[in-house]
Amino acid sequence: MVKSNSVETAGPILVTGAGGTLGYYFCSAWGNGRATGRRVVPVIRDRTAWVNPLGQGSNLAPVEVLDLSDGALTNRMIARLKPSVVIHCAALADVDQCEEDRDIAFRDNVEATRSIVSALRRHVPDCHLVHISTDQVYCDGGGYRGDLGPVNIYGWTKLWSEDIARQHKVTTVFRLNYVGRGVRGRSGLINWLVESLSAEKPVTLFQDVLFNPCHGALVPQVAGQMISTRTLGTFNLGAHGGGLSKADFLLAVAREFCLPIQTVQFGRLSDLSLKAPRALDIRMDVSATETALGEKLPCLSKTLEALVDEWQQKGKHDAW
Repeated sequence: MVKSNSVETAGPILVTGAGGTLGYYFCSAWGNGRATGRRVVPVIRDRTAWVNPLGQGSNLAPVEVLDLSDGALTNRMIARLKPSVVIHCAALADVDQCEEDRDIAFRDNVEATRSIVSALRRHVPDCHLVHISTDQVYCDGGGYRGDLGPVNIYGWTKLWSEDIARQHKVTTVFRLNYVGRGVRGRSGLINWLVESLSAEKPVTLFQDVLFNPCHGALVPQVAGQMISTRTLGTFNLGAHGGGLSKADFLLAVAREFCLPIQTVQFGRLSDLSLKAPRALDIRMDVSATETALGEKLPCLSKTLEALVDEWQQKGKHDAW
């Protein structure tokens, strides 16, 4: 962990991948300007995927539509906007698609990051880059020991992108596992569970997959604290505590949401034949993050409470 003494520029905040789930949380939390005092500029590749999370009349700036892997386009955008902060959420996070098409995985996860870093170093070297990575950069069970060694192409491209991001002198990397609402085109784990159990479809919950996710809304909170203190380094971001199996966590979600569970069956991910291998123990040690923040992160029960609150506020028919 490093505390940077760089003088912060006064430009806007760019959120790449703003049409995705994590981009939604950043734009929702910061888009009204009250939290940061700065404009938030959503950056997306496909305009049809964009839904303003704050609705009409918000203070979100007009979206920037471009392919971040195009270095010339990215360079022009950074030169024009001169951001003070870039939240780099954009990535190809579909693990199987990354395995099937390595060129696209490289383009979206590596080349896009390279374009951003190159432009920042040229035009706004004091801009704070917050690079969103993944627990998939660890080997199976490595998140508690700090042992790197991805088991799939997605993890390798994200690990590569971390190295590129750290070439910028003002960078914070979050290795992340989170749960929350879905977005158009990517429903998310919780929405899948709710829809399946509500329709009484058979659902298999995996007992051999262990994780400790935080709620997605926590990510901009933690990022905001580290930006304000110019805290640099690489941090695991998940829930405090030892974690649970996905089966136990999703059963708890089903009970909290009062969903029927008679169609639930239990299985093992290790018994399936998948396009891309997956690590089974993806729990992470978050103690270094807690030390940097000076406080404990919410535990899994708080993650569950946040999911329930979000579901109740948005309603069953909202665009999850």
